[in-house]
Order: sequence, then C-alpha cells, then structure tokens
Amino acid sequence: MTTRISFQEAMGALRANVDWLGSLAEDAVRGACEALLNNDRNRAEAVILGDPDIDALFVTLEQEAYHLIARQAPVATDLRFLVSALRVMADWERTGGLAVWVAKIAADDWPREPGTMLILREMAARAIDLVDQARAVWSKKDLEAATVLVGLDSALDGGYGRLTAHLLAQEGPDANSLVMNALLAGRHIGRIADHAVAVADRVVYMLTGKSVARAEVTG
Repeated sequence: MTTRISFQEAMGALRANVDWLGSLAEDAVRGACEALLNNDRNRAEAVILGDPDIDALFVTLEQEAYHLIARQAPVATDLRFLVSALRVMADWERTGGLAVWVAKIAADDWPREPGTMLILREMAARAIDLVDQARAVWSKKDLEAATVLVGLDSALDGGYGRLTAHLLAQEGPDANSLVMNALLAGRHIGRIADHAVAVADRVVYMLTGKSVARAEVTG
C-alpha cells in the first residue's frame, strides 16, 4: 500500500510539473509575440535566454516519467497517463523552441508593415488562447473541453492564408525582407497552435485510450 501511495503521489507531482513546463512555454510564447508585435528587442532577448530553463526541465521530467515506467511497470490508466505526459511535455518543449524562433525574428531589423502586423497580432492572440486552453484541459483532465480543442486542428490556417495573400501584394524595396520575416513568424505561430491542439489530443487518449485521428506535429 505504501508503494502504491508513493507511486500515485509521484504521478501527481509529475502532472503538476508538466503543467509547470506548460506555463514556462506559454510565458515564452506570450513574450515572443509581444516582442514581435511591439518591436521589443529586450523582450525577445529575454525569451531566448529563458529557453535553456525549458529544455532543462523537459529533460528532468522526461527522466522522471521513464523512471516511473521502468520501476513501477504501470498498466492501463497509469500507463496511459505516463505515455501522455511524455508526449505533452515534448509538445511544451517544442512550443518553447518555436517561441524562441519567433523571438529571434522579433529581434531582427525588418519593416513592420501595419496590415501585416495586424494579421500577425490576430494569429498570435489565437495561438496564445489555444495554449492557455491546452494547459487547462491537461490540468483539469477535461475530456469535453479537450475534444472541442482537438476539433480546432486547423484553427490558424485561415489566418496564415490571409497573411500569405496580403504579403503577395506587397511591393517596393522592403518587400522581400517583410515577406520573409512575416511568413516565418506566421508559420512558427501556426505550429505553436498545432502543438496546443496536440496536447488536447493527448488528454483525450489519456482519458479514453483513444486518440483522435490526426497527423503528428513535426515542427
């Protein structure tokens, strides 16, 4: 009985720590998007400097999860939780990495055309909202909300399409720099949203044993 209680306590701590990792990733996304939209190089640099903390926590939590699997040989519900935790922490680690890419673009010197920045602002707000929702469904084990979130698999596709169409119409000597940086920023923000949806999919699997059929996020 003591061993079982210890195992359950360890899994509870792991759940909380995975959410902590998610909070660091969310903070990085918020910081990177604010830096991008406000042309704030100091904020961008802070996001970049904070990335090793996310990476280090990810490695620690990954080791803890594998240790629990190896030492306790969990089955059924417990094993699904641990497998889901590993996948969710990987999503959060990658989210932090994408935030760094956005921050690096924010730190570069390129023309911020108003229409382009408006679209990026809308995309960033949506991505941040999805990350926040993903953290909530993980923390609360909310199957209904997770299922709804998984249904938003292409949530930012429309925004990226608008961004692309808008940038194709840009002309002048600054157009190339604007298009290259804005498209990359939009793509990274879209991938952040994809990872948030993937977290919801992991929660559905954790609670039901079934994963919604969708492609894995590779970026």
